[in-house]
Amino acid sequence: MSEPIFLCIDAGTTRFKAAAITPQGEVLAGEDCNYASADGSVHEYSHHDLIAAFSQTVRAILYVTSPESIIGIGITGHGPTLIPLDSHCKPLHPGVGYLDDRVKRYIRRLADRENDKITSTMYIPIALFFREEMPGMYERTSAFLQPFDYLALVLTGVCVASSSSSGIKPWHSSKILEAGLDQEKFPLICYMGEEIGKTTPEAAGRYGIPAGVPLYAVGVDFAAALVGTNMLEPGRSCERAGSSGGINLCTDKPVHDDRLLCYEHFIRGTWNVAGITSTYGKAVEWAEKTLDADDFIQERLCREPPGIIFLPYLKGERTPLWDPYAKGVFFGLEHKHDAVDLLIAVHTGIALSMRDCIGIIESHNCRFRHPIVTTGGLTWDEWFMQLKADVTGKTFSRMQLFDAELLGIAIVLAASLGYYKSLATAASAILREEKRFTPRKRKTLLYDRLFRQYCEIRTAVSPHF
Repeated sequence: MSEPIFLCIDAGTTRFKAAAITPQGEVLAGEDCNYASADGSVHEYSHHDLIAAFSQTVRAILYVTSPESIIGIGITGHGPTLIPLDSHCKPLHPGVGYLDDRVKRYIRRLADRENDKITSTMYIPIALFFREEMPGMYERTSAFLQPFDYLALVLTGVCVASSSSSGIKPWHSSKILEAGLDQEKFPLICYMGEEIGKTTPEAAGRYGIPAGVPLYAVGVDFAAALVGTNMLEPGRSCERAGSSGGINLCTDKPVHDDRLLCYEHFIRGTWNVAGITSTYGKAVEWAEKTLDADDFIQERLCREPPGIIFLPYLKGERTPLWDPYAKGVFFGLEHKHDAVDLLIAVHTGIALSMRDCIGIIESHNCRFRHPIVTTGGLTWDEWFMQLKADVTGKTFSRMQLFDAELLGIAIVLAASLGYYKSLATAASAILREEKRFTPRKRKTLLYDRLFRQYCEIRTAVSPHF
């Protein structure tokens, strides 16, 4: 038999990823593809697209590895999205995600009713959307599942929800009942490292994965990212550079600030403090597509900051506004500016948003004691990595695999299957830093002025959203 491997799956917001990783952290194969699902004001995921992406990436992995070597499977995926299933576990409707404009009114309703950022911006508003606007379908719904839990159902036949810990469950009984939803439509929760089930003969025949392989719960992708960036002790942090993004810091005390999220870490005795930018990679994607940036993307390397302020609020914003109706803003445009300047401004605006989040976290005497480890689709962009270091004044780093969520899955599986005694020891053995990006002091001083303007403009325009 070949070397044992873990099959690691991440159903991201716009990109589906898979990798075969050994218990020692060697990445033997990797594959990714973009979703064909519609985007824009309607944020939906067809289960057909989800299955197609899964099949495409997994078959590519198995083509260059030995299927019989798979000893464990872990699946994570993007945050708040719900797929309604009927009593036969068949999808009734495409999954609806948190960026869907139709969900905004329910986010606002919950946010206005109570100061509960986690409930008001996660799964409950999506379920309310189905109940209020598709009541017949809601009545026929037997279970709501996250996309990665739907894939686990397809492979094992077991219908459960997965979560990293009880501190950040996708739903709580009390919140379901307070919203007037039906508790029985929300499956029981399986926590990180617990076995969900084993692959069925039917799944084996369809996807080429051997029957009887155990599949373990991981939880949502940000939790996998925390593990895959070794954010497992106070002072360690990570930045998620995906479609949405943000800064997470592990602390030894809770932080109470309406602009941030704070909840118990799955490492006992610690907390995860987070500042979130809703359209991080989405803003870059929009800019590159709108500006047709392929022909001049290299020109940004030798340009100085154009002095344009960009607020990256293309689908509302979380930290620090928590306003689903926030809008993107360009400020400071002049006749001399061109498409390259706009592209630089968009990247700089995201970096300024990161600085905003970091500053709010640090105002509570929380300290970033190690480089901020970045994960996500934009980690490959070294110009952008250096820009973020210069804008924030913090050192950034990346691991041996840009998508640290996949490394996080491997760490969970390695600990669950007994290769290491804990997540921390598994992370120390598996993770390897690939490169660091250190801030250049002269550049950081230059961005100080831009950051002050960014905050002033944000404050001035936010009442008009």
